Order: sequence, then structure tokens, then C-alpha cells
Amino acid sequence: MNELASWDANGAPVEMTHAESINVIAHELAGMPQKPAPVTHRFAPGVYLREIFMEAESIVIGRVHKTRHFNVLLTGACLIVHADGSREELRAPMTFVSEAGVQKVLYILEDMQWQTIHPTDETDMEKLDAILVEPVPANILEQRERALLAFSQVQS
Repeated sequence: MNELASWDANGAPVEMTHAESINVIAHELAGMPQKPAPVTHRFAPGVYLREIFMEAESIVIGRVHKTRHFNVLLTGACLIVHADGSREELRAPMTFVSEAGVQKVLYILEDMQWQTIHPTDETDMEKLDAILVEPVPANILEQRERALLAFSQVQS
């Protein structure tokens, strides 16, 4: 297992797994103003397609997916940080398969449209969420909702 270094309040090194590091980053980012990332849902017999638009200069932390699925990059570019700590530039047009259990951390270099394609007949969004992704930790979800509310009030 790959472990990443961090430091405690006294400056002593603390070893964290990739997943733990993502949780720390997500917790910190959740309290900051959030950029909108509009999502479109499309369905065909046996297929669910989810498309998200992500603005340049955004940091995006995806959910942990429970299933293997296709990813299609339609436009834009990003840097992705892999579980082993390596970084890779992904640039549209591009298609690849993600394995189950993967959580993506992205820095969006150029405005980006990204699709995921899942084999399912389900069309109920709550059921799809339960089938396809792990739950978001409650503390991160609450902070994110507060940050989105604050961002929307600033934009009005």
C-alpha cells in the first residue's frame, strides 16, 4: 500500500494512505467556495450516462465508484493524481475504463466535459447513487453544502 507523508500540529511526519490523504483534502476544500459543476443524466436501454462540466483551475475529487465503467473525455484537459502518487495529464478526446474502488483527484487545466457510462437499467437517481458510488462522509457533505450556500449568496 502506498503511503503519503503529512505532518501533525507539532511538525512530526504522519503516514497516510492515499484514501486518507484524499479525505483530508476533501475536508479542507469542502469549507471553501465551490464552483458549479453541472451534471446531465442520460438514459438508454441498459445504459446510464452521466456528464459533468468542470471549470478550468478547479480541484475535483470524485466519489469512490463501486463498479468498473467507461470514462469519456469530450473536451478539455486535467491532471489526475493516481493512488500510487503519480500524476498524469489526461486530454480530450480520450476514453478509458476505471476499475471499481477508484477515487479520482483532478486539477482541471482547461474547461472539461467528462462522461461516465454505466451498464444498468436503473433510472432512479437515489438508487443509482446507492448502486454506483460509496456514500460521502457526513462531515464532508455538510461542509460542502455550507460552502455551496455561501458561494451562491456571493454570486447573487
